[in-house]
Amino acid sequence: MNPILIEDNQTLTQFCDKLIKEPLLAVDTEFFRETTYFPHLGLIQIAGNEDIICIDPLAFDAREQLRRLFFNPDIIKVLHSCSQDMEVLFQYFGDLPAPIFDTQIAAAMLGFQDQIGYAKLVAQEYEVELDKSQTRTNWLKRPLSAKQIEYAGEDVLYLLPLYEKFNAALKDNERDSWLQEDCEQLCGNSERFQPDMENCWLRVKGYIQLEGMQLAVCRSIAQWREHLAIEQDLTRRKVMADDLVLKLSAATNSTQLIATDKYIARFSAGEQKKLAQAIEAGLSVPESEWPWVNRQRPSAEEKSQLKQLQSVVQNRADALNIHQSVLCSKKDLEKLMKGSRQGKLFTGGRIDCNGQTLLDEVEEAKLPKISNKI
Repeated sequence: MNPILIEDNQTLTQFCDKLIKEPLLAVDTEFFRETTYFPHLGLIQIAGNEDIICIDPLAFDAREQLRRLFFNPDIIKVLHSCSQDMEVLFQYFGDLPAPIFDTQIAAAMLGFQDQIGYAKLVAQEYEVELDKSQTRTNWLKRPLSAKQIEYAGEDVLYLLPLYEKFNAALKDNERDSWLQEDCEQLCGNSERFQPDMENCWLRVKGYIQLEGMQLAVCRSIAQWREHLAIEQDLTRRKVMADDLVLKLSAATNSTQLIATDKYIARFSAGEQKKLAQAIEAGLSVPESEWPWVNRQRPSAEEKSQLKQLQSVVQNRADALNIHQSVLCSKKDLEKLMKGSRQGKLFTGGRIDCNGQTLLDEVEEAKLPKISNKI
């Protein structure tokens, strides 16, 4: 199938009238985000049984027609490694498409390499080497070349065959409910794409060097930076580098530093004033509300318990011929050791497959729980 570039609403409507009758649609996106806070959508690819279309969202507003497909509960949208696609689609639609089927997650549940890429999966399954020449292209630049459209079309060409193969195999192995649970969680969690003002200070590389009131100031500056990054649609570090955030957080005279630093001088007077206010706000935070960083290393006993649990997971994963991350991650185990009984480890078939065994291991060992503070 040769991909068709769609640049007007009338043509898109004609294809959507046809595609809405199909139970499965392959979906992919191309976007640009190297210098921006938000991902900027450059192209949307959709493949049905007979057509591959590439919609140019910069040429016209395609939302109304695409909503008929992306939010139709009777159409499964098949994607590969969908997290970034879901983020850019959330920015475009203001909501998350559903239902979905992620072929990367399905592959991991069937014994393929963890987080296997689409091109590698296609090469293994169909002995086809996909063109990678457009991987770093700027998808916002117009006009789009025939080479770019061909490349974009290949990104959805094999998704439906992979779905048919993987869906059947998951059912044979009684893991289809696992896939459904994971994909429903991806569709139902839009909060991960919302700015997290409360915890954005954790994105400042090197914050572990700070302590006490310095962390409160760091948090306040990071929030100022986050607001400005959103307002100007720039990456956080283009607004202010992490090392300058740390320098301001630890400064004994931040007012003087703001007045003399050459980089800060690039900000407008209003932005500099808000930065000074952010620092003052951080300095006025009472000690009881300072951020807390756990610098305590796990004890030998805690390390032993974690290793014991990891061994249980690995043995079970080997028996099932799947990657251990499918059953649970290291973070899942650490939460378990803290007393948590939530997460995918304790849902659906995973609790019967592995979760109960891990619970028994923790309870029988009677080891102390890791501190809940992070």
